Amino acid sequence: MVLVVVSSPKGGVGKTTLVANLAVALRRRGRQVTAVDFDSQNALRFLLAPNHEDDLGVARCTARGLPWSAALVGGIDGVRVAPYGEASTAERLRMKDMLVQEALSEALSGLARSPDEIVIADTTPGEGRMQERLEALADIKLIVLLADAGSMALVPTYRDGLMLRPLSERPDTFGVLNQVDPRRRLSRDIADFISVNAPERFIGVVHYDEALAEAAARGEPVVGAAPGSVAALDIDMIAGRLDRLTAPGSY
Repeated sequence: MVLVVVSSPKGGVGKTTLVANLAVALRRRGRQVTAVDFDSQNALRFLLAPNHEDDLGVARCTARGLPWSAALVGGIDGVRVAPYGEASTAERLRMKDMLVQEALSEALSGLARSPDEIVIADTTPGEGRMQERLEALADIKLIVLLADAGSMALVPTYRDGLMLRPLSERPDTFGVLNQVDPRRRLSRDIADFISVNAPERFIGVVHYDEALAEAAARGEPVVGAAPGSVAALDIDMIAGRLDRLTAPGSY
């Protein structure tokens, strides 16, 4: 199993949409992919398995002592999805308390069908115990930031300024700059700053594209709905890098 953990310092940066699209793009490159939702908003299933109506997910499986494979559903283009699912407050708290690192590793490993299957985890925004445990197990970590003042204000302090440090310090952690709009000066300046000061740290840039929002509103990944769109091409480029980074013998 290759674990890719996707996080963000704050909400509203398009993280879940990116996770769904990366999962499909990697599957289209021939990789086996399972996407796991660790966010109680339970939004990932709407993008990858829009017709799925069962309320069972990893949270309730954890509370009931069931393997996470019991929550797996088939998604778009053959991506498998383990939704967070419906859960009471008690079940959500129980999941956070029960999943010590060893148990979390076992639960994730039970989802993989082969050593090189990619398990991509969508996490809650910010930092917390679950985030810390997941990242301790991850082969690759992606941090999603918007090309706006709010995200950039967090960069110097988030993860102790990791996103501006040389890649050699944490070669398994990469940034993704999302919704870059060249028509807006600030967005353009931020993208230019990143390209000059942290080019190795950022695995890719996803440009602002209405096709992405339109596809998400229909419950579709843009890489399938509009494969020639700017956003789809950007995401596919990132998926290509992930594919190479996680190829057998690379990790």
